[in-house]
Amino acid sequence: MKLFLLKTTLTTLFITIIATSAMAAAKVSKDCPCADSINKLITTYDSDARFKELLDSAFKNMQQTPPDFSVRNPWIGKELPDLVKFLEEWCTFLPEIHGSEDNGLANIQDFALFYYKNPFGSSLVQLTPGREIMQQFVRERGAFMDSPASTKIVANWLKDSRVEKSDYNIPDPKAKDGGFKSYNDFFSRTLKDRKASRPVTMPARDYVISAPTDCLMNSIPQVITDINTPISTKGNQALNIVEMLDGSPFAKKFIGGTALSCILMPNTYHRYHAPVSGKVVEARVIEDPFFGAENFPAWISPTGNVGAPGTDFSPFENYQRGYFIVDTGEYGHVAMVAVGLNTISSVVFKEPFNNLKKPTQITRGDELGHFLYGGSLFIMIFEPERYESGAIQVRLGNQIGVFDTTLDN
Repeated sequence: MKLFLLKTTLTTLFITIIATSAMAAAKVSKDCPCADSINKLITTYDSDARFKELLDSAFKNMQQTPPDFSVRNPWIGKELPDLVKFLEEWCTFLPEIHGSEDNGLANIQDFALFYYKNPFGSSLVQLTPGREIMQQFVRERGAFMDSPASTKIVANWLKDSRVEKSDYNIPDPKAKDGGFKSYNDFFSRTLKDRKASRPVTMPARDYVISAPTDCLMNSIPQVITDINTPISTKGNQALNIVEMLDGSPFAKKFIGGTALSCILMPNTYHRYHAPVSGKVVEARVIEDPFFGAENFPAWISPTGNVGAPGTDFSPFENYQRGYFIVDTGEYGHVAMVAVGLNTISSVVFKEPFNNLKKPTQITRGDELGHFLYGGSLFIMIFEPERYESGAIQVRLGNQIGVFDTTLDN
């Protein structure tokens, strides 16, 4: 009798272990466009003891969000199967618009909370093999957002007054979805007449600096320094310009300088233009990780001013980014850094900047490149004593705000 009970207990335990293992290693169907990367996450977890320990430690170290933040951390008490389900759903997620608001940052925000003040979570997405797995996921999701299947919500976006569709080239104005081939095609839409809808202020005056795109503009409070300079300010991080520009020989020109940030929102124009005139002497895209800002909640201000004054910009030294160095002549050099903040993170340069072989003249307002869907940031960095990046000065006719469009819907 005892032997029978022992066998029964062992059999039950064995079945439980197998069931638990199967749950942790449940493969995602090939119908999911991101199946390869998600299944690689599962098999790596099962076969790599260090990776398993890191992922388990990340889940055990989840931190609750601040009391005034809009959501609680959804990863507290979760495990690998929950992450697999989240990635599977995120892979084909399409942002929706409701009145004057949208949920374009929903999954971006939730995944950012996976590594919120969590060094294990940050390490998982920034170090091998997690970094490569997540980069593969991002590319597979990007391919979905480039596909015809991603157009089904474009019609709703075109109904939104904030999109200002009359300013844009619409492939088929009679079609509900505008005839766009994909969501990314819509997201990176081009202007009909940039000079008419986005005129450059006082184009003949070379001392004027223009906004590079439609964005929320803020000064960057960080001290512009390099890796050898100690950080001495209380709670204020330094922006390591040598790392930001990936060791560019021009980097040292900006030590002690000032900077402006330009945060793009999901409904706005996502092509970026030259804020100054001069010669582009260097341009590069840097393939760094797509994830890892440890305090993403600090970016989501209750006022809606993403990246508001006081925000720490230093994490973006490690994000996928592209930069331009412009020699303006009389006003020194200006560094312009296009950062793919999260998810697809695509930083696309126009010709000839994606393969720059010689200095190329640009004029303020010229298009330089564009972003595809995901959080986007454009940083401008100036040499010391060239520009005081405090409050933004505007001129007659410049936009200073927009009305709440909720009542339009």
